[in-house]
Amino acid sequence: MIKPFFVGLAGGSGSGKTTLAKSLHSHLGSDQTSIFCLDWYYHDICKQPKLDDGSINFDHPSALDQYLLINHLQQLKKGRNINAPIYNFATHHRSKLTRKIANRPTIFIEGLHTLVLSEVRRILDLKIFIDLSDDIRFIRRLLRDQSERKRSLHGVITQYLTATRPMHMEWILPSRRFADVVLSAENSVSEMKRIVLSQIQATSKAGN
Repeated sequence: MIKPFFVGLAGGSGSGKTTLAKSLHSHLGSDQTSIFCLDWYYHDICKQPKLDDGSINFDHPSALDQYLLINHLQQLKKGRNINAPIYNFATHHRSKLTRKIANRPTIFIEGLHTLVLSEVRRILDLKIFIDLSDDIRFIRRLLRDQSERKRSLHGVITQYLTATRPMHMEWILPSRRFADVVLSAENSVSEMKRIVLSQIQATSKAGN
């Protein structure tokens, strides 16, 4: 049974968490690593928290199914495989299908709230926060949400101003203080990857 090493990757929307996780996964190989995304655990739209104007607040921690999320992380930590949910960002509903996440020696856990949720923080072996300017993150989010999540320009801008930015200031940015390492996303992905790999090696040795 494998007891995995959990690496948490946190940061604001558009900071490069997913890109870095995929780069690390590709470098180390699928036989050594798995990726676990908090985005998979959004509630269906009917259970999402709402703003004062009635619109959905996808950036609040309560937007996530925290019970299932924590349960699945605990199962992985015990060396078991899981069947993670598949979330449709166009319809805002969870699919009836699931994706198998295999237990591996190293698991990268990435998402907005990776360092916000105390129960997630407690089971991480290495906590990383990716820093990037608000302007660049917004541009990245705008391009992503239009191309991958089929959002309108108006919808992305409205969500950013009413929810994403306020929630970043209230929840995401303050969670940076819990990080073992803060990376600047102004560095290249390869440079950030080098730093993370070095930290994994150092932390693993210290724990043995």
